[in-house]
Amino acid sequence: MPIRIIFLLILVLSSFPVGSQDCVNCGNGYDPAPRAPDQPWPLEYVTIYRPDYPRNSRATFCKRPPEMVDTIVLHHTATSSGASPQDINRMHLNEGTPGDPWYMVAYSYLINGAYPGANSPDNAVYEGRPLDIVGAHAGSNIFVPMDNNQRRLWAEGKITCGGENLPFSVNPSLVNGNTIKANVTTIGISVIGNYAPRSISNPLGYGRNSVRNPSSATLDNIARLSCQLQKKYPNMKTIKWHGQYHSTECPGTIKNFIGQIKARARGIGCEFN
Repeated sequence: MPIRIIFLLILVLSSFPVGSQDCVNCGNGYDPAPRAPDQPWPLEYVTIYRPDYPRNSRATFCKRPPEMVDTIVLHHTATSSGASPQDINRMHLNEGTPGDPWYMVAYSYLINGAYPGANSPDNAVYEGRPLDIVGAHAGSNIFVPMDNNQRRLWAEGKITCGGENLPFSVNPSLVNGNTIKANVTTIGISVIGNYAPRSISNPLGYGRNSVRNPSSATLDNIARLSCQLQKKYPNMKTIKWHGQYHSTECPGTIKNFIGQIKARARGIGCEFN
């Protein structure tokens, strides 16, 4: 073959890239996998189902950037374990008062729980209130300190309140000095079911000799969901439970497993306070 032709072939072959900067596990013995522009990254640790929820168009609510959130608060719904996310939404649409009704389900996420003897569907994770809408779960009159980032977002007017048929504006009552209402800086993850003792005020609770604990699958879903959120929003560094905000049985025995939940999250690369 003439030298000129060989030289041209070398030029053509050298113009092709030997690798891609936009691939998964490049150079680690895996086939390069191009990433679609809209693919979530990091990859999902858990599948999140997104039901359609009726909303109360007459209710007011507040919006915030998800970067305002630093704490995940764990709850149980105190209902039958067979309740659906739509059932919880219907319950919450009846909360509040005629003059101040709730907009939709109070929690940002719901997880189907399963305990021995429960008539519960398979464990699954459901989106509730979108992250950019302030929830109604930690206590409406509980204030918590703001860090520098949260103070900046507040000062820039990024937290506003209004409604579907009302304009949005900054509501000064959300802040008291350097503190802000806890719902603004938290999201609620609630396990569907009742993990507290039976009482007059909690008739669906467990009996004296039948304590209910969350299943391993439920703990795993809480950990994976929490880690997935932290990977996308690094400010989410703390996991607490409802009873740490005011006196309540919620989330029952689930609070006894906070250490396990954090350990499981640590096992997939997330660290929580």
